Amino acid sequence: MSFAEHFGIYFTVQPRRNVMASQLDPVPSPKGEELANSGEFGYVESKEYQIKSRRKYPHSLGDRLFRRETSFVKYPSSTFCRNFVPNHTSKNFLHYHARTYSGQFSEDGSFFFTASQDFKVRLYDTTQNFPWRLYKTVRADMAHWTVTDASLSRDNKWIAYSSISPVVHLASTSPDVEGQEPLDFSAGGYNDIHRSYGIWSIRFSADGREIVAGAGDSCMYVYDIETRRVLLQLEGHTDDVNAVCFGDESGNILYSGSDDQLIKVWDRRSLRSKQEAGVLLGHVEGVTYIDSKKDGRYLLSNGKDQTMKLWDIRKLVSADKFRDMEPKDYSTRFDYRYQRFPGPVGSRHPNDCSVMTYTGHQVLRTLIRCHFAPPCTSGSQYVYSGSSDGKVHIWSLDGQVKNIIDVSAASGNNAAFHTDARERYYRLGLRFTGGGDSVACVRDASWHPYLPIIASSAWNGYSAEEGSVMLHQWVEGVEQESSPEAKGVAVTLDGQDDDYDQDDYF
Repeated sequence: MSFAEHFGIYFTVQPRRNVMASQLDPVPSPKGEELANSGEFGYVESKEYQIKSRRKYPHSLGDRLFRRETSFVKYPSSTFCRNFVPNHTSKNFLHYHARTYSGQFSEDGSFFFTASQDFKVRLYDTTQNFPWRLYKTVRADMAHWTVTDASLSRDNKWIAYSSISPVVHLASTSPDVEGQEPLDFSAGGYNDIHRSYGIWSIRFSADGREIVAGAGDSCMYVYDIETRRVLLQLEGHTDDVNAVCFGDESGNILYSGSDDQLIKVWDRRSLRSKQEAGVLLGHVEGVTYIDSKKDGRYLLSNGKDQTMKLWDIRKLVSADKFRDMEPKDYSTRFDYRYQRFPGPVGSRHPNDCSVMTYTGHQVLRTLIRCHFAPPCTSGSQYVYSGSSDGKVHIWSLDGQVKNIIDVSAASGNNAAFHTDARERYYRLGLRFTGGGDSVACVRDASWHPYLPIIASSAWNGYSAEEGSVMLHQWVEGVEQESSPEAKGVAVTLDGQDDDYDQDDYF
């Protein structure tokens, strides 16, 4: 998200130049099949055994359990669990009176946290069945426009959130501890935050000692929490840095994605010149999100060119070679918030070095997020993304669509979103016609690390002014999402959140 985009300054859509025509990978892709069978994405059974198993054994849950328990060979649990891909929407969901910008499970699955445009970061206890207990609400009183991102430390003790300012706020997750600590990423000091840049993306390091941030000043920052100072300011991009993350457990490898269409790889062991280790070329519009497999090798990205790409950093273009290439700007300058993508989808960058390209979803209206499926429940054999068409798209590594979950259909039939919008319009003295954009926009989705459940975080209601978190679980016998009506089940939250009432839980 750029400064101009945030304040509604429109660009003229330019014709795309110097790119190859639409050239989508065949499905299933041989490159994707090779990757899935490489052993780097979970245990792989031999093809002969897979064929024999499909012929000999039925696919019911009971038969699969019996087969696993009576087999002489003990396979990893992921080979069993990868069959259970979420395919059904729960009738219960969380409803907010503001857009939901992110929602993720903790790494151990015991918490779920959301960041919303009502300037609140909510933390839920997920150790019990849904509806989850609201564990703590962190109020972002100093935020501007919205909470752009939130990150939970691996030990679940700290939560950080960002906004359109250069200050990240750090809070304890303990309900008994009040207060927040401002972490200033700017050179101008805390009093200069209103005249500086915003932060679009933040992530904790594996040890919880550092936070990496992507900012609107085209820089990526690494902040040391203990010493309260910026360790690194990396100036490698020419536009907003929308997405950042650590590439491995050590914290030495960093990834950054920008509106300049580039993904850059940084190695802190060789940063004396503050130069990137290399560049990943392939997107022809801005990058909206990056997710790391955390192995220092593979990463996933979403782009405004309506593609999701899988990368292997061993195929990166070195920094020296990149400078010699005289890279060009391939963007059409379309405004992804309001305009349709001018296309064509799949326009190939002349120097595309991605391993796989996935299409079918929509990356419009906001910075849509994508993720690797967790290793325990899927063997990392799937990738998935939110979408502005109101759906969660799930692919196998070879590019085949595994499932599409229709969040919009499930939420669009619920009167709660439209009733709230109608009341708000009446209070403003406006006439509510019931029209407007009723299609949900799924901005984020999170696959539980140990259960066949995906939680989608979406914008809903009239003109997408409401927010929701919906659960999508695996149900035996359901081949494809049946888009049931999400029926409300009111739950009182005992005053844990002042802005909650009986209708906030559905």
